[in-house]
Amino acid sequence: MHIRRSEKMLSWAVLTAVVLIVLIPLSWAVLTSLKSEANVMAYPPTFFPTEPSLSAYKAVFRNQTFGSDLFNSVFYAVGAVALAVLLSAPAGYAASRFEFRGKRAVMLLILSTSMIPGVALLVPTYFLLDALGLLNNAAVIIVVQAARLVPQTVWFMQNFVDAVPRELDEATQVDGANHWQTFTRVILPLVRPGIAASAVIGMITTWNDYITVAAFAPEVAHRTLQVALVNQVFDSIGITWSYVMAYAVVSSLPIVAIFVLAQRWFISGLTAGAVKG
Repeated sequence: MHIRRSEKMLSWAVLTAVVLIVLIPLSWAVLTSLKSEANVMAYPPTFFPTEPSLSAYKAVFRNQTFGSDLFNSVFYAVGAVALAVLLSAPAGYAASRFEFRGKRAVMLLILSTSMIPGVALLVPTYFLLDALGLLNNAAVIIVVQAARLVPQTVWFMQNFVDAVPRELDEATQVDGANHWQTFTRVILPLVRPGIAASAVIGMITTWNDYITVAAFAPEVAHRTLQVALVNQVFDSIGITWSYVMAYAVVSSLPIVAIFVLAQRWFISGLTAGAVKG
């Protein structure tokens, strides 16, 4: 009994430490965004603002390119995730239900492509797109980002489909359904939590992707919130930290909202392997 209580206390201590490690920097960013620039640069530094103000947030929303940056972030993220799921769901079903020679090798090959650092492909991809005149092309950005999501999503979808009993497939096929009908009418509704989990992970990955857009869409009209945020740090007139922190908070809110709204489905998707037949 004493050992269990000690283990429980240790677990709570570790969890509390992890939460503090995460929350303290976030709290510092939010509180900094509420400070005046003089308050930010004051020495010794203060954790709480002396006179809280929303002026930095007003400046963010008044930025001329904020609306287009936000639209591009949403457009790229939704487009890439939709394309990745559209390609990965049938592939995951095929990987789960069909047997063919070299299946394991093919799946390992698909997974291995996700292990290649994006930076390693940056230069050759840039020269290829430049030669084809496809820089600053929204469709290309979506395809490139989706290509990075597909390998991992295929593996996720295979595991989600594996959790669905094969007897359901057999029952529908006895009734005359083909594989496509079985997939669309039976499998897809059952793996929706898994699709939601994959979509949330893909949205977070794509939303935070800086290097792809910065390299392949250098024009201001095609940049995203993440690119605009980094540009604030390299501004020639200097860094306004309260503005930068406000921009960071605002650019994080959409993805936080998506995670909160899809939290139930996300957790269900991650535990899809526990589904019983």
